[in-house]
Order: sequence, then structure tokens, then C-alpha cells
Amino acid sequence: MTDAPRREAPPLRREGFHHIGNSTHWIVLEGVAILTDPWIAEPADGALLHRLPAQPLPCDPDVVLITHRHGDHFDPAALARLTRGSVVLLPAGKLRDRVRALGFDDVRGVTAGDRLEVRGLAIDVVRGKHSVPEVCYRVERNGRAFFFGGDTMLTPEIEALAAAKPASLVILPGERSTLFGLRFVMVPAEAIGLARRFGARQAVLTHHEQTVADRWFLRLVLRIPPPDPAELPEWFTVPVPGDFIAFPWAGGAVVSSVEVSS
Repeated sequence: MTDAPRREAPPLRREGFHHIGNSTHWIVLEGVAILTDPWIAEPADGALLHRLPAQPLPCDPDVVLITHRHGDHFDPAALARLTRGSVVLLPAGKLRDRVRALGFDDVRGVTAGDRLEVRGLAIDVVRGKHSVPEVCYRVERNGRAFFFGGDTMLTPEIEALAAAKPASLVILPGERSTLFGLRFVMVPAEAIGLARRFGARQAVLTHHEQTVADRWFLRLVLRIPPPDPAELPEWFTVPVPGDFIAFPWAGGAVVSSVEVSS
């Protein structure tokens, strides 16, 4: 396994959504910087590579959100690059000890149903569904909220959250990947429907820039086709690394990587 080449990340303090790569996003919500599922080491779990080169990893988040233990979502090499003052939220269990061993003081193991106040953020934790235990997060500050769905399938708990607590921005998977012929993540139609039930004004695709390592046995059992933008409506953005997306309450414009550092 190798780390991505170390490149200095530009300062990303502009309010909105900054796409780093795959499920790694840098989101600045009302002045609080949030990093989701940081991943740099390849191949993740010996199987997954970035299909598109990721942007340099920002290293000074206020809060880190980790959905589950798969290597393209939980990457100790990526976490080791972060400032140790970050608060790290992840599923309760052994992952917490691994992150604390890296020198982080504030590491919180969360379970579905938790509601936390972290660095001025109100965070709801909800059960996801995947090939391993997964949690997803709704994050709110000053009445403005987003939902981050990792690479989950639909669950009754996510549906209940969508009905009870709308989110203007949703960050959702929507793909046709399969393992041994069985899907393990929501498909585009499900993501579109969930976004509508959240009352979202804008949706952003996540978990869409990975590919299977060039090993014959992996390619026999694991299929990860690239997304087809034609399956998604105009308001459901498919970002590329380096894109900046303004929050829907600020216009929702997609800006290319040349403006990410502004």
C-alpha cells in the first residue's frame, strides 16, 4: 500500500463544499471546517484505487466524520496527516483506539441515534446499511444543515431522519456497484428519491471516483462502473476533484478547481 504523493493543500476556508476525491470532502459550514472519510493510501483494502487523482488533503479540520471501517473511508495514513486538535467521530468500537494511537485526544465513538454538540455543530448519527456496520451524519449549524451518506444503502432510520429533519444539501452515493452480483450501495433512483424526501435544494454525488485494482480475481467479483450523469437530474451534481460548490442558500453554483482556494 502506498500513500498519495504529499502535496500542500491550499487554504480552504471558503463557505461551502470542496470536493477532494471520492468520499473525501471538505465542508465549511458557518465557519466550522469538516472533513469526511479521508482517504489517500492505495490500494484501499488491497482492492480500490482512485479513478481520478484526488486533490491535496487539507490537514486542519475542526471535525472529522468517518462512516465505517473500509479503507477508502477510514485511512490511518490520511488521519496521520491531520492536526491532532481535530475532533474525530467514527463508529464505536476498535477504530477509536486506532485513531487515539495516532495522537488524537478527542475521538468519539458514535452509535446510531446519538445526537452530539461538537465545535458548535449539532450532529445526528443515523444507521446506514453496507457490507460492514456504517453510520451516516446530519450536520447543522445556525439552522443550516447537510446530510452525508457515505456509501450507504437506504435504511428506515435514514428515511425517518429525512422526514423529521430536512437538509438543504445532501451528499449521497448513487451507483451500480456490485460484489458477487449483489449491490451494497444505493442506486441513482434511490438517491434522487431520498434527496427529495430530505427536502434538499441541492444534492452532490459521493463515493463515485474509485475503481477496482488490476487483479483478475477482484475484477471477477467486484464491479464498480463510473457514474452516468444522465441518470441524475440537473440539481444532482457529479463533482470532480477540485470542484467547489456553494451551499444552496448561497446560490449553489459549481466552480472549477481554479477557484477552490479563494
